[in-house]
Amino acid sequence: MKHLIHSILTLVFTLMIQSFTYSFDKTLTWSFTNPRDNSVVFLGEKGSVQEALIRDGVLPDPFIGMNEKQFDWIEDYEWTFTSDFFLTENDLKDHYIDIELPNVDTYAKIYLNGSLILTCKNAFLPYRLTIKHHLKIGKNELKAVFTPPVLYHKDAYLKASYKLPAPNDVNKKIAIAPYTRKPQYQFGWDWALRMNTIGFNKPVKIISYNENKIIQTSIQTISVENNKAVIDIAILLAQHPSEKLQWKSKLFGTIDWKKEDKWLKATVILNNPQLWWPINFGEQHLYNDEWTLLSKEDKLIETISKGFGVRTSKLIQNTDEYGTSYEIEVNGKVIFCKGGDVIPQEIFPAKVTNESIQKLVEQMSVANFNMVRVWGGGYYPDEYFFEQCDKKGIMVWQDFMFACSMYPGSDEFLDNVKQEIDYHIPRMTSHPSVVLLNGNNEVDVAWKNWGFQIQYGLVGKSVKEIEKAYDDLFKKLIPERVLYYSNTPYIHTSPLSNWGKAEYYNHGSQHYWGVWHGKDPIEDFGKKIGRFNAEYGFQSFPEYSTLSKVIDKKDWNLDSDVMKLRQKSYVGNGMIKKQSDILFGKTNDFDTFIYYSQLTQAKAVGIAISGHRVDWPRCSGTLYWQVNDCWPAPTWSSVDYYNNWKALHYEVQKDFENIAVLAVERELNQKQFYLVADACNEYTTFVSFDFYDLKGNWLEQDSIKINVKSQSVNSLPIFDMIQNKPTDYIVVAKWNDDKNKLHKRTFYNLTNKKLIAKEPQTKLELQKGVNNSYEIILTTDKPLLNCWIYSENKSFHLNQNFETLLPGVHRFSFNSENDLTIDEIKIMYGRD
Repeated sequence: MKHLIHSILTLVFTLMIQSFTYSFDKTLTWSFTNPRDNSVVFLGEKGSVQEALIRDGVLPDPFIGMNEKQFDWIEDYEWTFTSDFFLTENDLKDHYIDIELPNVDTYAKIYLNGSLILTCKNAFLPYRLTIKHHLKIGKNELKAVFTPPVLYHKDAYLKASYKLPAPNDVNKKIAIAPYTRKPQYQFGWDWALRMNTIGFNKPVKIISYNENKIIQTSIQTISVENNKAVIDIAILLAQHPSEKLQWKSKLFGTIDWKKEDKWLKATVILNNPQLWWPINFGEQHLYNDEWTLLSKEDKLIETISKGFGVRTSKLIQNTDEYGTSYEIEVNGKVIFCKGGDVIPQEIFPAKVTNESIQKLVEQMSVANFNMVRVWGGGYYPDEYFFEQCDKKGIMVWQDFMFACSMYPGSDEFLDNVKQEIDYHIPRMTSHPSVVLLNGNNEVDVAWKNWGFQIQYGLVGKSVKEIEKAYDDLFKKLIPERVLYYSNTPYIHTSPLSNWGKAEYYNHGSQHYWGVWHGKDPIEDFGKKIGRFNAEYGFQSFPEYSTLSKVIDKKDWNLDSDVMKLRQKSYVGNGMIKKQSDILFGKTNDFDTFIYYSQLTQAKAVGIAISGHRVDWPRCSGTLYWQVNDCWPAPTWSSVDYYNNWKALHYEVQKDFENIAVLAVERELNQKQFYLVADACNEYTTFVSFDFYDLKGNWLEQDSIKINVKSQSVNSLPIFDMIQNKPTDYIVVAKWNDDKNKLHKRTFYNLTNKKLIAKEPQTKLELQKGVNNSYEIILTTDKPLLNCWIYSENKSFHLNQNFETLLPGVHRFSFNSENDLTIDEIKIMYGRD
């Protein structure tokens, strides 16, 4: 009983201490003045000028029609935000009162009760400062004056002796994207409209505390050997510690730390560590620790939970028989990396939620990704993104936020970047999923190959200054700061090798754009293979339900002004039509064109992925461009803005299976089959092939016995076994994985469209189950090539889609909160 009473009293005392530790935590709300008419607009806790004006009906939805043009004027004015908050005499008794501004977008002066307390110049850098000496009892007034980037840099830009190349900044008169530390895609990109947001993308808070506050942590695996892991841990405090603090860990006991500025740092040993592995290569083990900070008098300052994983990662670049390797090694094992590149999820960053992040990571996971590259023209992901990748076993290749432009090298700019990366490096690299840091996207290859010098009139001194700025930023500052905080591998740019000449594909990372931006035939996706393919892709249009939300049906044609404005790639619609005409035939029916565009995209990227996977171990990675969208438009994405899977994402899911049968096409309609395995136990399986003609008549079955080893590529020379080798056929491949699960995949080969079966007789049935579950039953008397099941107005995700179906009954399942009727479900399939 004594122990029980003692425990209760201890708990009560602890709670009392904690209640005194943080007296208040106020989330502010904001209003701003519209400079056009001096009206006051309520913003709320977070968001941008644009979002508030859309909500109030002052501006239209920029995603609809040609409305995006109505937003340009916002960049012509300064914007003043205000927020009032009230404090009592008791509130001011706390020793420290801070303001936290997690995301100020971008150039802003912050005033508190008439005094300038902060000047903000970086949307990637959270700001915090102690403000107690500026506060008073009663009403306190905050004011934030925002200057749009174009106005902020205008005078300096016009007076500059030369202009930095900024090809993606659509404001060609004052193209200042590279000077501005905010998401580069907001200045315009070939998959996004220009939308320079202004405001607070995350809530601003006023907090108080009496002792100190933990504002950041870091945990880094230094080495794993001899059954022990050496780990560096660190805590960043809001205030300089004024006395010897006690740091206690549930896993490591009392921590013997050393002070480094506001950081407390220590090295600890974890015996017999359980490692974090990428999916399929082992468990995604994550430790859960609890860190407690106490004063020397045992007074509780703060307790936090800390999750982490133990793993090592390396980037291997060796000279070998092919050229120069580019391999990601985790825990001493080279991993074939398969996945895609993600862009920002929203035009308006404030709209990103944990729910939407989880949805994005889940869509990658179910498509069998083991890596995602976070592209460098957006923003650094929230902590929640990395946590979800940790759990799913998805490795993260993380770019720093620089893309496709040349950047300044002034002391002011470099200091601004240093503050930015000093915050993000320890935060991001604390996650086991983050296995590679990359300095920039395509800056080096752009400077060397895109004709910047001629286009921008750069010669002599200006060239030397730009090249020195590159080296100072990407080869000195960033790697020095990475090394200071972490041993996560860093590379200064991607790609290391340009596309074009045959030798380029033998060295380092590759962004292959020879089909889209060049004149290469589509089958070159499967022949021009880099050592690590970090970008390649092909555009498609989103499905009907997505287009119908934003573009009037009367404008559904490639020549309409709306459709031309929506397409941001200079070769976009023409390139889609060119390749879809070759693969699937010409059509003047725009609905069919949308369908063909998706099939073409899936075919193009599928050719690439299959070629990359069977080129292991020469090729060690395939990341297609791009996974997601930030608005509804024709882009390279496999999942559209409303989370609808395109044909590509369904194809990727099959191409990325851990043990997959792939059809490699180095020449169109000349398939070679392979069984490719990533991580598995060695086992034996029979791969069977059932061949059918294009009318659905069974022709022949043959099978091949394969001894499957981990990380192996196994040729399936099925045509060597067939007496009458077909040129036009449907084939169903079946195989078992190492857990004896049966897999099946259907392919078809078509050289003569006249052989497609005439109009089939089909029947659709819809059955609704419990918890919003549905089943579609499709019956057909003839084969259906690339059968797409869809609704024109309501979106839903099937367990499989765009499948080639043989005559018979086929079942598809999905969940949807939309009430669907059978009349709303339609099918489309290949026809002559």
